[in-house]
Amino acid sequence: MPTIQRNAERRGPLFIMAASLCWSLGGLCLKFIPWNAMSIVGLRALMAVVVFALYRRSVKVKLTRGNIMGAVCLAGTTLLFVFANKLTSAAAAILLQFTAPAFIILIQLFFYRIKPKAGELLAVSVTVLGMLLFFADRLEPGRLLGNLLAIGSGLFFAGVFVCNKRSDCDPEHALFLGFLINAAAGLPFLFSGVTADPVAWAFVTVLGVVQVGLAYVFFSLGIRRTPALLACLITALEPVLNPVWVALATGERPGPFALAGGVVIVATVVTYQIWAQRQQAPESQKKH
Repeated sequence: MPTIQRNAERRGPLFIMAASLCWSLGGLCLKFIPWNAMSIVGLRALMAVVVFALYRRSVKVKLTRGNIMGAVCLAGTTLLFVFANKLTSAAAAILLQFTAPAFIILIQLFFYRIKPKAGELLAVSVTVLGMLLFFADRLEPGRLLGNLLAIGSGLFFAGVFVCNKRSDCDPEHALFLGFLINAAAGLPFLFSGVTADPVAWAFVTVLGVVQVGLAYVFFSLGIRRTPALLACLITALEPVLNPVWVALATGERPGPFALAGGVVIVATVVTYQIWAQRQQAPESQKKH
């Protein structure tokens, strides 16, 4: 494999990690915004539209099948996750959304005839175990509808990764269109509850510019160079980092199960990435 290509592939997971770091700021910011969820969705999406337009230097969108599918998946992920958070606990919503890696395996198997490798199945299983440990202290029973919506969000989240790997999908166009859909869905709610609170506006700006806008700039760069399943597993770092920022700002401390789950997730993601690179090396040598 040429050195330039190999270096580009190594940068892909780093961009996904950077996106996860930006996404992880969401929990902290939302603690300081007392507005309704849909108005927050609309405002941060609108700000993300501006950030992404400046990054792309364009507002044009190609309406290919892949771009539309990717956009719908992104919008569905956000909207279902917002309503899931209203109807179940935040911990359950995040945990159930992380059914996404399993959905990626199923989507690739049934729609693209890509059979999962044993190492991929093991990595997904161990990561899910880590997520269970991570949220063991905070899970609550019941709330069936909210839990189902969170699983639906996980299905759409899997679609974001799979669709953005399609040959007829340009991640920049798909993500930009997804932001526009979210903005259109959320902005009508601006007139119910949004105030002039400068603190809330400051944190909404961080959400729009960094937690969504900059995050998806990194994501668009990383997903081009990273397999869908690996990219999705890396995003497990988001819920691990989320309580870290909250703890630093508010003094909330994660319990021992959360710490153990975080270690399991990070170790699994790193190990899987090393394994995936070693699996690619023999294949690339055969081609050359």
